[in-house]
Amino acid sequence: MIYATVMLGSLSLSSALLVGSPKIGASRMAVPMMASVGDTLGTMEGPEIFWGAEGPLQDPMKEESELKEYDTFSTFLAACSAAGVDLSQPDITVFAPANVACEEYKSTGGVLSKEVCAYHVVKGVVPSASIGSADLTTLEGGSITYRRMFRKDFVDNAIVGAKYSPPRSSYAADIKADNGVIHGINEVIYPGWSESTGGTGAVGDATRA
Repeated sequence: MIYATVMLGSLSLSSALLVGSPKIGASRMAVPMMASVGDTLGTMEGPEIFWGAEGPLQDPMKEESELKEYDTFSTFLAACSAAGVDLSQPDITVFAPANVACEEYKSTGGVLSKEVCAYHVVKGVVPSASIGSADLTTLEGGSITYRRMFRKDFVDNAIVGAKYSPPRSSYAADIKADNGVIHGINEVIYPGWSESTGGTGAVGDATRA
């Protein structure tokens, strides 16, 4: 009698564990969703901005290498939006200049035109390890020149994913998005650049000739 009671209790416990219990083989993990290149650029931090030489002048306790803030990519994003350069299209690589690079470019007479913005977007997803061997044809139609110098990767006049110690800023690379990858660069690149001349001027920008 005791044995039968124990067996019935065991069966009841087993049934209780089975009823409502999920089948392990049927469970699936949700696929993580990211954002488009444009949306990702809109939320990610750019290179560090340090106080630099002005730090000690404002406050003797400040160091030149003390972090002031992080830059963003809002200038480049706004220019792409205004020019109609779509950063949500599939399979693209974007070489993204931060605000400080855009401001430096504009201070020399450069214009973030549609051609210049489209020149920062390469067809196909190119990780940083493959930049040297990949086809760097851009949406603008021209091709970016790759060079390896000083243990750094250059695309035309810009460094990809530059890493420095403070107070010099560093740039991220290989930032994945739903439709491609982002590489931060420290200069604006533009159509017409060549290694021999250092650039023949951006489209629609005669002052950079």
